[in-house]
Amino acid sequence: MIGFLVIILIGGLLLFAVIGGVGQGSGGKKRGSRRGGSSSGGAKVNVADKWATIQTISAGGPAGLKNAVSEADKLFDHALRQQGFPGETMADRLKAARSSFSSYSFYDGIWRAHKLRNALAHEVGFDLVPSQAREALGDFERGLKDLGAL
Repeated sequence: MIGFLVIILIGGLLLFAVIGGVGQGSGGKKRGSRRGGSSSGGAKVNVADKWATIQTISAGGPAGLKNAVSEADKLFDHALRQQGFPGETMADRLKAARSSFSSYSFYDGIWRAHKLRNALAHEVGFDLVPSQAREALGDFERGLKDLGAL
């Protein structure tokens, strides 16, 4: 019975993240933004609340980890947009934000995490290693803190 309730809770959280969640407003299109504005392409997002949701999703086994990495990548891109970093893609915005990180290892960690998300999204049959996913989530969290978004 408890297992069933946990599955229902995780399913509800996943549904919230997909329908009303982290990636709102992008419509699947890649858009640039201007430095200095708050052009985030959607409603104001509370990064701390979304991060808490991502952490809950990550407890949902392999599928939860995969979804959590994807949502964390979207949230990080949102934070870059919100801070006004320019670029057509997240990679462009991340390059523009390089000097905002306190260390190269934080910056490099975000790149690794973003590449993992890309592999999950684009490589057929990609086998997610749970420790890789957890490391990527830790990198996204450190990066959000370093940017002052979390």
